[in-house]
Amino acid sequence: MPPRPPDEIVASWPESARAYVALLEETLRQIISVVEEHDQALREAKRQATPFRRRESARAKKGKGKGPGRKGGHSAQRRAAPPKVDEEVAASIPSACACGCTEVVEVGSYEQLQEDFEIVRVTRRITVHVGCCAACGKTCEGEHPFKTSKARGAAAHHIGPKAMALATQLHYQEGVPFEKVANIFGELGLPVAKATLVRGTQRIGMRADPAFEELKAALVNEKVLHIDETGWSLNGEPCYLWVISGATATVYFVRKTRSGDEVADFLADFAGVLVTDGHGGYDELGKKLLRALCLLHLRRNMKSLEDKVTGRSKALARDLTWWLDETITLVGQRDELDPAFFTRRANDLEKQFFEIINVNSTAPANIRMIERMTKWQDSVLRCLRNPGIPATNNHAERQIRPAVVLRKRGGCNRSERGARTFERLASITATLRQQGQSVLRWFVTLLTSPQPPPILA
Repeated sequence: MPPRPPDEIVASWPESARAYVALLEETLRQIISVVEEHDQALREAKRQATPFRRRESARAKKGKGKGPGRKGGHSAQRRAAPPKVDEEVAASIPSACACGCTEVVEVGSYEQLQEDFEIVRVTRRITVHVGCCAACGKTCEGEHPFKTSKARGAAAHHIGPKAMALATQLHYQEGVPFEKVANIFGELGLPVAKATLVRGTQRIGMRADPAFEELKAALVNEKVLHIDETGWSLNGEPCYLWVISGATATVYFVRKTRSGDEVADFLADFAGVLVTDGHGGYDELGKKLLRALCLLHLRRNMKSLEDKVTGRSKALARDLTWWLDETITLVGQRDELDPAFFTRRANDLEKQFFEIINVNSTAPANIRMIERMTKWQDSVLRCLRNPGIPATNNHAERQIRPAVVLRKRGGCNRSERGARTFERLASITATLRQQGQSVLRWFVTLLTSPQPPPILA
């Protein structure tokens, strides 16, 4: 907008003109304030990283928000007493009170229990005895659980199995970059280079290959699988990270494209139901497999549909939104409801679904949505028809979230070998968490045992 005239010029204007200009300026300031607040709200809504603060909700402002602490009626929670006490210390009475008086008389005592770590760096010298066969002349070496390599000379100084297992867990499960893992180890008294950890985890990935193959073979035998994908990077080039997860296991694949052909070979022997979102890359898979659509993704599409149409044409989006909400709620309560009631309610919702999509509409956006729903009707209704089929694909999104955190911290792959290592170790750590097993203990066992430990309970 043009600059405001100087005050001496404004002063020469009639009183009515000056009052009118002042009113316009105040109105403009209010409009700018509203626009800035709206832009700030949009930026916070689109923010991918976790915000450092949360705006107080309207419910909390009214005094109806959830208060801190446990809910009423729940028993108090406290740490369980340890089975033994390793160290006894005493906090003696001070020699003087805070007021300056030096006559302090003991009147009682109480006890506290404290649990802590004692981190001690251990340096092992492993003497490897070498023998020679009298029959064939071949040499053979002695073995020991702590002997994890056959390197000699300058390469004979290694990082132990417990430290490498911890590095694997920190990076592939918790999403800590290797450089920060090296910093943590240095603070704990074990200096190590980032490259050492990278090469070490690559060797762990090769050692874990049989467990990864066992994992893939078991996954295709599950009754329900969830699948999702997200952007990834391989050697600076854009690609995609795929996750396929069941009730007890999860695998990750780094692939060049988002096409369903990338995982078609893996799913060739799968005979269950595949839960997906509405991405077109899954259409080819849906021709060969039983597919169930995520209703929550469709629910989000309804908002976009409603914004594209006007007047009475909005009725389709609103009706489908209501139907999707009802279906998601019903399927989520399946285990709590009487089976006969669930069946009656599911049949009613199925009839209502066809009534909603069998409408005449001239709006192009509505026509396209009706065609999509007609095409996908079996996949949309499968959660109502088949027991054990969820209404959403939230499981896959939860399983892919740790990888998204790692991606934000610069944790994508710089080589094909790194991508294959990520597939193996990220899949194993995710599966161990699903199985309720200790990730650290499993990798220590992997590095100190002749055979890989079982990964599936």
